[in-house]
Amino acid sequence: MIVIGTSGYYFTDWVGSFYPEKLGKDRWLQHYSEHFNTVEINMTYYGLPKKETVMKWVDQTPDNFTFITKLNKESTHIRKQGGEEINDLLECISPLIDSRKLKGLLAQFPASFHAGDVEKQYLSALIEKSKGIKIFAEFRHKSWDNESTVELCRNLGYGWVAVDQPNLSGLANARPAVAGKFGYVRFHGRNKTTWYNPKAGDRYDWSYSDKELHEWTPRIKSMAQRAETTYLFFNNCHAGQAIKSAMRLKQLLKNQFEVF
Repeated sequence: MIVIGTSGYYFTDWVGSFYPEKLGKDRWLQHYSEHFNTVEINMTYYGLPKKETVMKWVDQTPDNFTFITKLNKESTHIRKQGGEEINDLLECISPLIDSRKLKGLLAQFPASFHAGDVEKQYLSALIEKSKGIKIFAEFRHKSWDNESTVELCRNLGYGWVAVDQPNLSGLANARPAVAGKFGYVRFHGRNKTTWYNPKAGDRYDWSYSDKELHEWTPRIKSMAQRAETTYLFFNNCHAGQAIKSAMRLKQLLKNQFEVF
């Protein structure tokens, strides 16, 4: 089974292109769930939501709707508490856990996080704090881009995240690996000009062409053959481009796979 969604849903620049002009923000998730069956919650990287907010996420989505919640930056970028801070996140999102709509946590490590013994020890410590909830690991630096890291993830219990990002020195390639029961791809776009230069524009301002999406068809097929569920999330969220890319990929795959 392949499940397609976007990395977040709460964007004002989606109004008009995806959300109807007069639709209240409190109904955006409901509208989104009419088109997609899953979403990444990325706002948890910046701060912890109120439990009341999370309860609304549960109430506004169908029973078969699923969430992947991003770990807070304390866990992936700052890394000073040995993973203990995950307890605070799990408490906040307990309504997702109780409703069984939470399918995992996303650990997006920065390009400054290089493969090494200390870093691997941290991965081991971090997953021990997750209370059995699946963590999907996204490594952006090329030092992790090898089968040894995939095996490490498999042994520790992490899911592997394949990363579609610009072809720049130091960044990992898109390795369509599977560690465990799940496949996972994050499409960030390929904007080389803005990736390290915010003055030039939004890093995630990218519209995937059909050619670029077709490149992924054999990779997705390979992942889907090895995984029970394969998640495909589009993070090129600028001006609603993630919505367009996700819908287009659905169309391209629907005749070959079971796609939701």
